[in-house]
Amino acid sequence: MKSRVLEELTEETVGTLGRAGFIVEEIDYPEEGRSVDVVGRSGDKKVILKVVYDSARVSKREIEDLKKLSATYRASVLIVSEKYWKTEMEDDVVYVRNDIYVVNKNLLRDYLLKSSKPIVLNVRGNYLVRISSKGFAKRRLELGLSRSEVANRLNISREAVYQYETRRSMTSVQTAIKIADLLGEEVFEEIDLLNESMFDQYESRAESPLLNELLSLVNVRDAKFFSFTTTPVDAAIVKDEKTVSIVRLTGFSRSEVELKADNAVKLTSITRSTPLFIHDERRIERIGEALREIFGE
Repeated sequence: MKSRVLEELTEETVGTLGRAGFIVEEIDYPEEGRSVDVVGRSGDKKVILKVVYDSARVSKREIEDLKKLSATYRASVLIVSEKYWKTEMEDDVVYVRNDIYVVNKNLLRDYLLKSSKPIVLNVRGNYLVRISSKGFAKRRLELGLSRSEVANRLNISREAVYQYETRRSMTSVQTAIKIADLLGEEVFEEIDLLNESMFDQYESRAESPLLNELLSLVNVRDAKFFSFTTTPVDAAIVKDEKTVSIVRLTGFSRSEVELKADNAVKLTSITRSTPLFIHDERRIERIGEALREIFGE
C-alpha cells in the first residue's frame, strides 16, 4: 500500500511542477538509498526533490547529498512527504529536517500554483514564526508605539522587542498571534521554498579518490568540488558559472550502465551542467585533458 501511495505522491509532485511551468524529470537511480527522485527547471529556477512517504526514512547520507547538490547546481532542495516522523503533516506548516524544508503535496501545490507562501515552521516539534526585523520596527513606528508599550501589550520583555527589530528572530505561534493582533501579519517573514542554493556555503570536499586524482591533474584554481553517493552523478567540479558532473561507468553491467547514464543525463540536462562520462579510469590523462579544455586551464 505504501508503495502505491508513494507512486501517487511522486505523480502528483511531477504534475504540480509541470502545471507550474517546470520542465520535469524523474530519477530512478540508484534503486535503493536515492536522494533525488524529481528534478525540475523553470527559467533560472532549479529544484531537486526527494519524495518519500515518511521523511524520517530519509537517511543522513541522502540529506548530505541533497545539501551538496544544492551547492553544486545552485538549486533549491525539498523533501515532499505525507508524514513527518509518523505524524500526518499539516497543509500550512513547513517542517525542517536537518535544515532542509519538508512539505506535503498540498502545501507545494498552493505555493507553486496559488503563490501562497507559508509562515509557520515546525522545528523539532516547535511551531515557530520568523519575524521581519525591518517590518516589525516600521510597523511599530507607524502606529506610534514605543518598545516599552509593545512589550507591555505583548507581555514580553523590552529586550525581546529589541531583538525582533535588530536581528533575525523567531517566536512561538502563540506570541505570533498576539503580534499579529497588535501590528498585523506583515511583520512576519514568508517562507520561500525555492530559496536558490540554500547551502551555497556548504564546504566542498574531494572525498572520491578518482576526483582527488583528477583535481591534481587539472589543477583548477578556485574550484569547488563535491562527491556524491546517492545520485547517478558521482562527483562535480564547480568554477564560476561552469559545472562538470562526473559519472563513473566502470564496473557496472551493461543494463546498469544504461540506467545510470540515462539518469545522469536527466539530472545534468535539468541542472544545465556538463556531463563527463568515465568509461575507462586507466585513461586518466585523457580525462584530465577534457576537464582542462572545459575550464580553460
